[in-house]
Amino acid sequence: MTVRTTYFGGLNSSFEPADGDAIFGVVRYPQDFVERITDRNILAVAPPEELLNAYKAVEEAADENGEANPAAIAWNSVDFERRYREYLEQPGPQTVISELADRARERDIWLVCWEKDARWCHRRLLANEVVSQLEDIEVVHHPNPSTIPIDTGNDESDDDPDATLADFAEAGGA
Repeated sequence: MTVRTTYFGGLNSSFEPADGDAIFGVVRYPQDFVERITDRNILAVAPPEELLNAYKAVEEAADENGEANPAAIAWNSVDFERRYREYLEQPGPQTVISELADRARERDIWLVCWEKDARWCHRRLLANEVVSQLEDIEVVHHPNPSTIPIDTGNDESDDDPDATLADFAEAGGA
């Protein structure tokens, strides 16, 4: 079995769940179509409103300033990973994580939200929490974050426009 993650824009267009897979939205502010393309949205494991709003405010400001990677700036600025992990330790989210793990023992599950790049998305952290309770279950992100080009904001001619996270890591990047 596998725990898969993706974004709404990729679901059914680029990444097709198999028949029998369980598809869960994990967003704070679902749109009407979310109910049509998922089995259900699980608000209990969406980012807390205060954290999500802080992230979005910083991301928007970074974008308006022309920063190369507003999502990364927001992620780091609001200490998203630490704060979301602390949120997941609470009893309500822990109950949901256990239920998701039980489902993942029976069939593949998909965790779906808005963010295309799993590097700056809570669903990556949530998927890791789910599989930490399981044996022989893997996490697969769609798209694979190591294949998404990184915009460094540096327009020098020797920059490789097709560089990926894997290339960045191999070159000694953070």
